[in-house]
Amino acid sequence: MARFASALAFLCTLAVILGSAGCGQRFEELGAGQPPPPADLAAAALSALEAAGSAHVVFDGELAATLGTEAQFGVHFEGDLSKDALVGDGEIRFPGGTIGARLLVGEHDLYVRFMGTWYHAGGAGIRDAAALAKAQNDDLLDDLMSAAGLRKRFSELFEGEVTEGPVVDGVETWQFEGSFRADTFANFAEKYDNVQLTDKDRALLAEVAAASRLTLVVGREDRLPRSLALKLDPPRGLPFESDKLRNTAGSFSVRVDLSDFGKDVSFEAPKDVKPLDALIEQFFSGFG
Repeated sequence: MARFASALAFLCTLAVILGSAGCGQRFEELGAGQPPPPADLAAAALSALEAAGSAHVVFDGELAATLGTEAQFGVHFEGDLSKDALVGDGEIRFPGGTIGARLLVGEHDLYVRFMGTWYHAGGAGIRDAAALAKAQNDDLLDDLMSAAGLRKRFSELFEGEVTEGPVVDGVETWQFEGSFRADTFANFAEKYDNVQLTDKDRALLAEVAAASRLTLVVGREDRLPRSLALKLDPPRGLPFESDKLRNTAGSFSVRVDLSDFGKDVSFEAPKDVKPLDALIEQFFSGFG
């Protein structure tokens, strides 16, 4: 269940951030006075982001009370992202410490600056990550990365309503707030996490879906997404019959804030780099 939830959250976030395979459908008319249907709002946001080409991104992820502990793990990133490059600074927070690094990611290369030294991994760029995700969830990712596909999937995945949103950077917005649809949530658990569900499991997953929350904020006029937040906070101690679903304790959340759209995002590859494997080996040698 944990793997399914994190993978699905990642794909939703990836689709809204990247939008690199937009189908060209623009959904120009959302209506200035009346809130648009939720699926139209999501599709228009993806299409507008694909047209903009890039955005400044602030990403925060939290995983709490998992693996039988009360430990909290967090990921933070701030930088600029396009379909071809990512430039920014990230950190990982875990019990007892925080690790920070500078990140440069191209189509097929990853560079990490840690404690003043640059490390490099080939075959680990944006297009490589997208290819890996596509290989694991081909049909889902194809849909989530096109405006028309996202429009179809959004109604299948979520239920909720669009209302007047907050003013963000002087821009009036629409805001969708809703939760996973229980039947779809259970069907995706079976399909993408290879879980055989009983009727009891499906009833309990309905409780998990009801506790989820998705919030999407989109500019009324420019249709650009300003923020996306997804949280799963399932009730503890649910007596699932499937062994794969017995580790549902713990909450998972991601939030993405976007701004400053349309800037060029590029970088020069650092010189005097070391293999990223050397950093990994150095870091984990202390745990041996």
